[in-house]
Amino acid sequence: MSDRGHETSERPSPLRHPRPDGAVVDRVAVIDLETGGLDPSTDPVLQVAVVGARVEPGLTDVEITDEWCTTVRLDRPWQRYGARHIHGIGRHRLLLAPGLPAVMRQLADRCGDRVIVAHNISFDWSFILAASRRTGIAPPPGDHLCTLELSRSLDPERSTSHRLVDIAARLGLDHPHAHDALGDARTTARVLPRLLAARLARDTGRGQDR
Repeated sequence: MSDRGHETSERPSPLRHPRPDGAVVDRVAVIDLETGGLDPSTDPVLQVAVVGARVEPGLTDVEITDEWCTTVRLDRPWQRYGARHIHGIGRHRLLLAPGLPAVMRQLADRCGDRVIVAHNISFDWSFILAASRRTGIAPPPGDHLCTLELSRSLDPERSTSHRLVDIAARLGLDHPHAHDALGDARTTARVLPRLLAARLARDTGRGQDR
């Protein structure tokens, strides 16, 4: 959890829904990155998506307000960029894509000060921080929420899988475009209110048992 974008008493909080740390969520920017590997210091960012959404307290549906997705130009034309059979992105698309500085500026603009949500946000954020260091462009300032950690918090015994595709299946949601940044961000946005509602129901039940 990042402490950036912490709300002060002078600034009304835009957040409305309980987070695992006791804060709340309303306006969110759900992000997803496809990368050419696991090491943010050496592997490239290939694709970035942001899905803006509103999460209403007590509801399990989400209102999608905006979407954006782009590929990212490789630093070098013949740079290695991971397993195409996983991410499905051809080299030609990457050679014609915007460069990393332009993508970072767009990412910051698209996220604004909204709460930033991702599935395994520590992974995505490590690449965003590496890109920020390379470009000198600040990352988005919003607070963070991780649907992976939220799902795990509902399963302390770790009795089930917490992969995004498996969470979606348990919730009866389709996830037709796995390993596509926009597809993963859309699915993350759809599972978020259901996880938040389950967390709230569990915590409310605990309170009534005391």
